[in-house]
Amino acid sequence: MAAAAVAGGPSSGAQRMTVMQSQSITTKNLVIYAVAGLGAWLNGAVSFRLGGKMLFENGPLIAGVSAIGIAVAVCLVLRFAMAWRKAPDAQAVTIAVIMALPGLFGEAARQLVFGWATGLDASAQPAFIASILFGNGVLLTYAAIKTLRATAA
Repeated sequence: MAAAAVAGGPSSGAQRMTVMQSQSITTKNLVIYAVAGLGAWLNGAVSFRLGGKMLFENGPLIAGVSAIGIAVAVCLVLRFAMAWRKAPDAQAVTIAVIMALPGLFGEAARQLVFGWATGLDASAQPAFIASILFGNGVLLTYAAIKTLRATAA
C-alpha cells in the first residue's frame, strides 16, 4: 500500500493518514477495549438469562428484533469506546476485533452448556446464536465502513 501524501504533498496541502501511518494501539487501550467487549458480552449474558424466554422463544419476529437490538448495542459500544479513548477511525476494525473476541470465546463456551447457561429450551438455540452472529457481523461491517472512510480521505 502506498503511503498517503503528507503536508505539502502533490495532491493537497492536507495531511492524510493511512492504516500504515496510524498509531499503534497501546497495551493499556488493548486491555480497555477487551474489557469493554467482555463487559458488553456479560451484560448480554445476564440480560438473556433473565429475559431470554421472551426474546428467543416467541417466534422469529421477536428474535429478529432482538438481533437488531444486539447489533445496534455493540456498534454503540464500539463507537463510545473509540470516542472515549480518542482512537482514529482507521483503527476501527482492529478495535472491533479486540472487543468482539472475549465475547466470541465466551459464547462458544456458553453454547456447550446452552440450557443451563441461558435457561432456554434447546429449540431456541438456533435463533439465539443467529442473533449473536448477526450482531458481530454488523459490528465488523460498521467498523470496516469507518476504517474505509477514514483511509479513503
